Amino acid sequence: MKAYLLSIGDEVLNGKVVNTNAAFISRELDKIGIEVLRTVVVGDNEEAIKGELLNFQNSTAEILITTGGLGPTPDDITKEVLFRFLGLKTKKNQASLERLQAYFGGNFPKANLKQTYFPENAIILENKIGTADGAIIREKGKIYLVLVGPPVELKPMFLDSALPLLKKEERCTAYESEFIVMGKGESAFVEDLAPLYRAYPRVKFASYPEGGQIRFEIRADAKVLEDYQKALFEFKRLMREFIISENGERIEEVVVKKLKEKGYKISVSESCTGGMLAALLVNVSGASEVFEEGFVTYSNEAKRKYLGVKAETLNKEGAVSEAVVLEMIAGIKRLNAADVRIAISGVAGPTGGTPEKPVGLVHYAIGIKDEEFAERKIFKGNREQIRRKACLWVLYRLFLFLKTR
Repeated sequence: MKAYLLSIGDEVLNGKVVNTNAAFISRELDKIGIEVLRTVVVGDNEEAIKGELLNFQNSTAEILITTGGLGPTPDDITKEVLFRFLGLKTKKNQASLERLQAYFGGNFPKANLKQTYFPENAIILENKIGTADGAIIREKGKIYLVLVGPPVELKPMFLDSALPLLKKEERCTAYESEFIVMGKGESAFVEDLAPLYRAYPRVKFASYPEGGQIRFEIRADAKVLEDYQKALFEFKRLMREFIISENGERIEEVVVKKLKEKGYKISVSESCTGGMLAALLVNVSGASEVFEEGFVTYSNEAKRKYLGVKAETLNKEGAVSEAVVLEMIAGIKRLNAADVRIAISGVAGPTGGTPEKPVGLVHYAIGIKDEEFAERKIFKGNREQIRRKACLWVLYRLFLFLKTR
């Protein structure tokens, strides 16, 4: 099957909001064998929306997915334009009305009432986070999916409600596996895997760098199942020391899971990363079971005051040094009983670098029980990229330690 994606909203058209919805939906459709033929962004303009609806009707695509324009304000016109275009009458949907009442705890602004109107034949897609439900409408051999715009609301609506229905529509069976890998750059991995690519030309291999982590996808249709299985086996063998997860879990999720399995607590002390490492960990559901404390000791004074880093060490070695990060994790050990201790200090740039300590230089230390490890790394990129790459690399090294202990 083939699909069109239509993103609607002035804020998307003028770039004030980045259109992450199209990338997310395209990726999910690709996984189940639905090909996206066209992705378009239009503003909150009835004629522009009608023009794209007409393009879709005249195309070979069977599915149109719209995102955005389901809010309570006058410029949210997606449903109204679509339903008029299709010649469908609407009425108040009782389930949507009850969800709206529950969301507001009773009475709600009259402006929100428009969000409860749908055609009688619509399949309602419940919004579990916001006020606007979506819908699926089948009309004249075509399928129309009407989805919300905010990504935090769209993703559960699409994954929980829309995607299962699309899977039933799509009859082509495809096999796919997804891996998160770390430890090398994308080009180095591609070189390592070149013989595998040549050996299985009917299997699709794709890699997607994601700022310190790389997502690999391996895909094939049902006609080449044997090749797919062999390629998958070989991929796992070649990449066994670099694979972080086989289900899309990111490094921070895997590390939190490992810490839980071992019953370990973790504390971190950060300088150049400014709390980013702690944020990555606590963004994982259930992190409260393992996360003990986080210290952002950005200045030398803070390092001395809170972690007991010696003034003479700072003066002699500088804040960005192996000696300082080792004293930082020693300071954590004195302060709490965390089993795992991490310290990071570096030059995130774009200023502050020297020939001896260039922009991108990061020193970090990891302590696990009575063991300690320190490393010096140089990361490329802008300030944000350097900080993020440093955090992900430290989590990767921690993952390797936890795997063997």
